[in-house]
Amino acid sequence: MKNALLIIGEDLNINSTFLNYILSCYKAHFKELGEFSFVNKSDKELPFIIENLCSKFDTLCIFASNENYATTAKILSTLSEDLIELKEHNTLAPSKALTITKDSFLINLNETQVNLIKAVPTKEIGQIHIKPNINFTYFSLFDIDSESTKILLEPIAKTYEVQIYLSQIIENLVIVRAEANKFGQIESFINGVKNLFSQKFIASKNLVKHIAKTLIRKNLKITFAESCTAGLIAAKFGQFAGVSAAFDGSLITYANEIKAEWLGVGKDTLETYGAVSEQCVNEMLSGAIRSSGADFALAVSGIAGPDGGSVEKPVGTVFVGALSKNGKIIVDRLNLNGDRNYIREQSALHAYTCLLRIAPEIFFE
Repeated sequence: MKNALLIIGEDLNINSTFLNYILSCYKAHFKELGEFSFVNKSDKELPFIIENLCSKFDTLCIFASNENYATTAKILSTLSEDLIELKEHNTLAPSKALTITKDSFLINLNETQVNLIKAVPTKEIGQIHIKPNINFTYFSLFDIDSESTKILLEPIAKTYEVQIYLSQIIENLVIVRAEANKFGQIESFINGVKNLFSQKFIASKNLVKHIAKTLIRKNLKITFAESCTAGLIAAKFGQFAGVSAAFDGSLITYANEIKAEWLGVGKDTLETYGAVSEQCVNEMLSGAIRSSGADFALAVSGIAGPDGGSVEKPVGTVFVGALSKNGKIIVDRLNLNGDRNYIREQSALHAYTCLLRIAPEIFFE
């Protein structure tokens, strides 16, 4: 099934927080973003844009701002040779709409399911009524590169008539999208992958979600000590419902004085090796475990840029590490590329992969 998303309204485009909320709801429903288009309120080609999208896609989900909703509803009514009416919940919709709830309706336009939803910032968006036919899945593979993944997966994919698409997220983490052909066998393909990659397979495209769900299920706790990521590692963990069962708190320690006072990083360590060092991250991990009593700690300190680098430690130099309560520890030096935020994102993911390496028996069953 081919799905398309259309956003109508300049006010939605400039409101990045609300736009992210829309996209998040769409991806949660359809399991991926799909084709994404945007038009503003002055676009007189809107009827033709909608018709063109319907000719190419099986479903079209339209989010229209408050001032564009009525116009879009009338266009859909005209295209479907119907009349527009004020329905229950004060929702303007075609008279023959298949489903109507507050600020949302579903129609069939030729052979395409079309769902128009009113999107008003500061308010909850309407319900998505399209029932997606999901013939694909995502998973991740740890401690392998994309080229090796492709070589190993292609024979299995061919056997079960599955198309695979993959991307290297960081150097030791690959995300894979598997889509069944007409007679494809997704479940058999996934079982084959699990057998081949028993200690590498993660049944999610979100590594952090896998870690969070595992820690919650096993009644284990984690904490974080962050410098250059400024709470990003903790924020990624906090995206998922129920994480309070596995997470009591963490520390953001930018200044050396705070690293020393809050985490117990030695002043000699900071003077001799600097805050961006293996020795500092070692002590940040120990301090985080000691302060929180958690089962695991992750820590990071680095130079995200664009300034602050040196010949010995250029921008992109980051130390990440993980420590378990039983004393097992890993600290890695990374040499990352990209802008400030991309370096921070990569640093956070690398820190989580350190956790997988110190406790594979926990996260790979």
